[in-house]
Amino acid sequence: MRGISKLRGLLLAGAVLGSFPVAAAEYTIASVKALTGPLAFVGVPEANAVKMAVDELNASNYLGAGNSIKLVSNDDQNDRAQITTLLTRAAKVDNALIVLGGANSVLMIAVAPLLNDLQIPMISTAQTAAPLAASKWYLKVTASSELQVAPLAQYAIDKIKPQRLAAIWGRDNDGHINNMKAFMGPLAAKGFKPIAEETILISDTDFGALSTKIAAAKPDAVWLGANAAQAANLVIQLKQAGVSSNVVLFGTAGLGVDYLKVGGKAVENTYFSIDYNDQSTNPMNVRFAQNYQKRFNTPPDNWAAVGYSETMIAARAIKDSMPNPTREKVLDAIMKMKGADVVLGGGKWTQKADRIPEYGPAVMVVRNNKPVPAQ
Repeated sequence: MRGISKLRGLLLAGAVLGSFPVAAAEYTIASVKALTGPLAFVGVPEANAVKMAVDELNASNYLGAGNSIKLVSNDDQNDRAQITTLLTRAAKVDNALIVLGGANSVLMIAVAPLLNDLQIPMISTAQTAAPLAASKWYLKVTASSELQVAPLAQYAIDKIKPQRLAAIWGRDNDGHINNMKAFMGPLAAKGFKPIAEETILISDTDFGALSTKIAAAKPDAVWLGANAAQAANLVIQLKQAGVSSNVVLFGTAGLGVDYLKVGGKAVENTYFSIDYNDQSTNPMNVRFAQNYQKRFNTPPDNWAAVGYSETMIAARAIKDSMPNPTREKVLDAIMKMKGADVVLGGGKWTQKADRIPEYGPAVMVVRNNKPVPAQ
């Protein structure tokens, strides 16, 4: 009994004097990305960068000594049922504070209402802003189509001045439809009317008849509303059909690295708006590029930069919500976030009242199979 009383006394003294260390806390972030399927070219580099960011944050004790971020990463398979299952698991099993969501606009629109039931914030890389109206828990890391494509449209108006513009876009993809409207709208308002408007399906591979039709119209510029390898394949077939080798091509960040790999010389002279400027000398960008190259043996693309940035935003929101972060506090922290350090645009990410972020997308052009800033 005397020994027990002595132990109780020591415990009490330790509690009063603060000699016993406080237990380390672990805060969970769930990553739900397309690691397989047609959008893997987006999801894989995003997921890689998310993992790298979490490792860097933990190594630097970003959340305080002893505290750490736990990452739960899963493949959404670009499937609505799978995403629904993973979101439910993130909220009810993993007890995640926030979900880093996918890039498929149609699927994000479909699952956004579920966030209201689960009461968990999700920051998505999809370009569409439509889910914002369906759930206060839905957030965007990238700008809307209007803001992202606006600099490209203005560049086309000021510098390229296309006289014979053809537009081709995927009619079964909400993102491509919105991007097309965001690009063509400002040009039409300035009197640049398209000579041809054609739609495709995201699953299409044979563009022979379409290419012949477009070539006959003799365009001096073409808007490409297609994904990565498909867009490159489309350009190759357009030029095989007789479209000028000097034609100006326009697209978005969605073209990605695969566009360059598949397209080769055919995709030279492609202008596109991009979230990530790999030519930036911002110290954070330089470290990010060096670390990503070393870890994955490939330079980071636009999507890797998006994944890295959304992780930094999520981590800052958790830190701003401490010492007792909750999902509600994390959501509120992101809604109030100003000037967060990211590797997108100019390096600072700010949430606006309409939940459309600002960071300054850049306009790039492909020269010698490499994106460089457009002059």
